[in-house]
Amino acid sequence: MDGVSLAMIGAGLAIGVAAVGSGLGIGIAGAAAAGSVAEDKNNFKNSLILELLPQTQVIYGLIVAFLIMYFTGIIGGGTAEVSEQAGYVAIGAGLAIGLAGLSAIGQGITCAGGIGAVAKDNSLLTQNIVFGAMSEIAAVFGLAVAILMILFGIA
Repeated sequence: MDGVSLAMIGAGLAIGVAAVGSGLGIGIAGAAAAGSVAEDKNNFKNSLILELLPQTQVIYGLIVAFLIMYFTGIIGGGTAEVSEQAGYVAIGAGLAIGLAGLSAIGQGITCAGGIGAVAKDNSLLTQNIVFGAMSEIAAVFGLAVAILMILFGIA
């Protein structure tokens, strides 16, 4: 398989797998948010804040997909002559952030609990944002590794 095809697989994995994690996390938190808002419409703002936290993993996947395509020359005016080695690095980077993006599922579960807690006591919002952000650390590590792989394996 040629390097361009491998790089495109890497970019697809980066956004696709991370999107699955974010979608599931947002869905889990969204179910709790819908229930919270049904009980009291004033819970909308706080529920929305907590529901959005799992969205960041797909943003990280998008960043890595763009970086893969940029540094391989697929976008940005390059020649798109990608070595097979660079293509495999792109797959590794895509898997690093894609799989790390599955942390959004756990984040969605945590945020769903937070939505219930905040519905009972608005003063708990900050604490529950922190609880939800703990799962984010895994995604940030995946992002860092993916960027380092791209910078030192492709660029």
